Amino acid sequence: MLRISTQHLLFGGGRLSRYAKTIAPDAEKLVRDKFGSLPAVHLLLNGDTSRMDHLVNTAEAQFLTGINPTQVNAVSRSDRHSRRAYGQTSIDRGGVLIVLQIPNMRHERDVAETLVHELVHAHQLGDRSARELHLKYLKHVWGRQPMKPNTLTGYEVLIEAREVEAYGAEDLAAQL
Repeated sequence: MLRISTQHLLFGGGRLSRYAKTIAPDAEKLVRDKFGSLPAVHLLLNGDTSRMDHLVNTAEAQFLTGINPTQVNAVSRSDRHSRRAYGQTSIDRGGVLIVLQIPNMRHERDVAETLVHELVHAHQLGDRSARELHLKYLKHVWGRQPMKPNTLTGYEVLIEAREVEAYGAEDLAAQL
């Protein structure tokens, strides 16, 4: 299931926002056909690059006791690079949240490749064990519950492997 919404986009976000809305169902099908099942996906087209951290942090904070979602702007994670990023994916209550930074994109190809890339991450985070492991990682990076060093190292290696897989899948965007 794919739900699309927008935030901070003037006049609907222009042609790239409309393009993202148009191709999103086809990109979801393409990734599902290639990789398998996807969880429920909330695709958020964001027009304010200064808000990406807040959007993702708020989704993550829903899982973490002791973190108030209204204060997440004050919390800085060292692994964030949101102002330059085209997109980011994380778990949320309903499945997976994908935030696309429309202002950072210049061409339809940027939109298509980023959408496929982030949908691959949605697939990677889609099953119960992947969500549970990612939640343990979030608790670690948010300072709530440290992971054992070997578990942390193993998960960071897995994150890198997932990133390689997602970058490799961007070629599928040519089919959109």
